[in-house]
Amino acid sequence: MSFIKTNGLTTLLAFVSVIFILSFTLIILFFENIQGFSNQEKIEYITQTLTTIAIIIGGLALIINGYYTSRLSLDENHSLLTQLLAGTLAWDNNTGNCINQTQLTPQKIVSERFSKAIEQLGNEKIETRFAAIYALERIAKDSPKDHWTIMEILAAFIRENAPVNREYEDESLQLSKLPTDIQTALTVIGRRDSYKDQVNQKLDLRNTDLSNADLTEANFSRAIFVGANLQWVNFTRVNLSEADLSVTCLCGSIFYEANLQKAILPEANLQGAVLRKANLSQAILYDANLEGTVLCDANLEGAILCDANLEGAILCDANLEEVNFEGSNLQDTNLIGSNLQRAKLAGANLESALLSTANLQEANFQEANLCGANLNGSENVESYQIEQAIGDRTTILPENLKIPQHWW
Repeated sequence: MSFIKTNGLTTLLAFVSVIFILSFTLIILFFENIQGFSNQEKIEYITQTLTTIAIIIGGLALIINGYYTSRLSLDENHSLLTQLLAGTLAWDNNTGNCINQTQLTPQKIVSERFSKAIEQLGNEKIETRFAAIYALERIAKDSPKDHWTIMEILAAFIRENAPVNREYEDESLQLSKLPTDIQTALTVIGRRDSYKDQVNQKLDLRNTDLSNADLTEANFSRAIFVGANLQWVNFTRVNLSEADLSVTCLCGSIFYEANLQKAILPEANLQGAVLRKANLSQAILYDANLEGTVLCDANLEGAILCDANLEGAILCDANLEEVNFEGSNLQDTNLIGSNLQRAKLAGANLESALLSTANLQEANFQEANLCGANLNGSENVESYQIEQAIGDRTTILPENLKIPQHWW
C-alpha cells in the first residue's frame, strides 16, 4: 500500500511538514537576532541547521513509515488469516452437514426406489413389471431389512397373476409358456440370499400355476406349493428340502439331482416325472402317484410311500433302505440292483416286478404279492421272507429257494 493512499501516513506527512516549517521559521528568527555574523555566514549556518533537521525529520519519517507499513501488513495478514479460518470453519460445517445428509440419504433413496418399484409392479405393460421385479431384487440386496418383505411381495405377485387352473391336467397346457414376468419373479426368488430369510417364515406359492417354469438350481427350501400346478417344470438341481408339495401336479417334471430331502408330497401327482439321482431321503409320499416315474440312482432312504402308486416306475440302483412301501402298488416296477434292505413291503403289490440283483436283506414281504415277480439273483433273500409273501408258479425265485407249498 502506498504512503499517500494510507490515511495515517498522510496525516504524518502533514505533521512533519508543519514541524519543518516551524523549525525553519524559528531558525531564521534565531540567526537574525545574533550579532557578529555576516549575512553570508548566517545563510550558511541556517542551511546547515535546516539540512540537519531535515535529515532527522526524514529519518523519523522513514522509521514511522516502516512501522505503519508493518502494522498494515500484519492487519492484512490477520484479515486474510481470519478469512481463511472462517472459510475453513464454513467448509467444515458444510462437510458435517453433507455427512449428516449422506447418512440419511441412502435410506431415503431406498424408500423412494421401493415405492416406485411397487408402483411399477402393477403396471399394465409387461416390460415395466419386468423392470420393477429386478429393481426390487437390487433393493433386497442393498437393504437386508427389506429382503424378506420383497420376497413376500414377489410371492404375492405370482399368486395374484398366476392362479392355478383347475383344468391343468389338460395335455394342451404342455405347450403353454409361462409369462415372462412370472418366470422372472420366480428366478429372483430362487436365487435370493436365503441367509437373510426371516426365521420360521416360508415362501407361500400355494395354488399357483407355474407349469413349464425353469427353476434350475433355484432355492425353494421350505416353500409352500400346496395345490400348485408344476407340470413340466425344470427342477434340475433345485433345493426343495422340507418344501410342502402336497396335492401338487408334477407330471412330466424334471428333478435331476434335485434335493427333496424331507419334502412333503402326499397325494402329489408325479406321473412320468424324472427324479434320477434325486435326494428324497425321509420324504413323505403317501398316496402319491409315481406311475412311470424314473427314480434311477435316487436316494429314498427312510421315505414314506404307503399306499403310493409306483406301477411301471423305474427304481433300478435306487437306495430304498428302510422305505415304507406298505400297501403300495409296485406292479411292473423295475427294482433291479436297488437296495431294499429293511424295506417295509407288507401288503405291497409286486406283481411282475423286477427284483433281480436287488438287496432284500431283512425286507418285510409279509402278505406282499410277488406273483410273476423276478427275484433271481437277489441278495440276502431268506426263505422266511418268501413264506410270508404271496406268490405263484410264475414267481421267479433265487436258485437256493423253493416255492412255498401255499403258492401252488
